[in-house]
Amino acid sequence: MRNAIDYHIHTKLCGHASGTTDEYIREAINKKLKEIGFSDHAPLPEGLREGITMLPEETENYIKLIEQKRKEYNNQIDIKIGFEIDFPLTDALGRKYLNDNRLDYLIGSCHFLGDWAFDHPDNVSGFKNRDINEIYSDYYKIISDLVQSGYFNIVGHFDLVKKFGHRAKADFTKTVENLALSITRNKNIAVEINTAGIRKPVNELYPSENIIEIFYRMNVPLTFGSDAHKPEEVGYMFDKAEETIKKAGYRKISGYSKKQRYDILL
Repeated sequence: MRNAIDYHIHTKLCGHASGTTDEYIREAINKKLKEIGFSDHAPLPEGLREGITMLPEETENYIKLIEQKRKEYNNQIDIKIGFEIDFPLTDALGRKYLNDNRLDYLIGSCHFLGDWAFDHPDNVSGFKNRDINEIYSDYYKIISDLVQSGYFNIVGHFDLVKKFGHRAKADFTKTVENLALSITRNKNIAVEINTAGIRKPVNELYPSENIIEIFYRMNVPLTFGSDAHKPEEVGYMFDKAEETIKKAGYRKISGYSKKQRYDILL
């Protein structure tokens, strides 16, 4: 890729990632990425955050760490600062961070339906006791509320609900089209092409090629994220991601600086 960026990189603070920030950065430099962004999991409430997110008191240290790395690697790669924030919002992350001018972007994601962490391998059995169409409907309702909240710059792993290969029986095309309309009303939101899905049981990008085609038709901006939890995952399968979105018609992706979106030519 000529101008590759990776805006979805984690750190050890979340409790389920390995490697140092320097190792992630050096991997990105070795792969000749143009920009990277750290977007580690923002704190969740006690009882939910263990092994999943940083602690509330670690938030400032996280921002300062990435600010320091930005200075250290200033002449080698452009480093952005963000958070991946679960929606619906909780009080574990201070609301001041939603408007913090030190941050370049916020990724909004849904990992929970109620108290069910549906994307956690330990909770896969939950799919057996629920109607699959209701799961998809509930999930996309949260994504819709996430977009309309106005807090986020990027929608993370748009169809994460398919992670373990569970597919809706109903046709959700109209739902996706309505979401696309909502996204395009805010010129500062992009949808992430997340390559982590290729590493999961579903074995495909988030979102699917069909959804990417809908997004192109409806002028939804895209950006790239590997969802890296290990240094070697930085930029994972980005050639496939670029090939897929170009096939749909895309010739540019989105970058962010201080919450403002800009175009990057592929």
